[in-house]
Amino acid sequence: LPLLLISFGQLIFLYKSWGNMLSHDYQSSYSLSVMGIVNTWFNLDVNKNIILVPGAILFMIPFLFIRNYKELSFRFLALASTLIWIIIFNHKAESPTFIIAMTGACIWYFSSPPSRINLYLFIFAFILTSLSPTDIFPKIIRDTFVKPYALKALPCILIWMKIIYDMITFNKKTAMNDTAGD
Repeated sequence: LPLLLISFGQLIFLYKSWGNMLSHDYQSSYSLSVMGIVNTWFNLDVNKNIILVPGAILFMIPFLFIRNYKELSFRFLALASTLIWIIIFNHKAESPTFIIAMTGACIWYFSSPPSRINLYLFIFAFILTSLSPTDIFPKIIRDTFVKPYALKALPCILIWMKIIYDMITFNKKTAMNDTAGD
């Protein structure tokens, strides 16, 4: 389709330019992600694949439980996991992209059975992920702790780990009112 607007030579140039930018960009930042937390908390400059590959494997493990696909609450967990994973494992995630992760957190919270840990994690995410970049949040805390230590990502990482746990230990009897298979 781009060839309807630009020449073949221009398209090749754009793809080469894009590939060059991606190859150099990958090593240059960690941003608000799992990699950002590893880098800022532990001062480790590790290959991003060392974090990304285990994250991808962990993400895929719950999908091995095919028998759970028919349950709506399991599918909600899968959706929430996906929405959060694409942000927390994105080395270029920025503050505005966390609307995607928070959408996943909301889907998880409102489709899961009520529990204190879920409530605490959701409140933690609301305060640190949603409110920390706003004027409601104390600037001194935001500038001294939240930004330098990539803390905006922390609640979403914890929620994602809880979702993975919930998916692996999924039990139809404990799932909330699920009518997908009825």
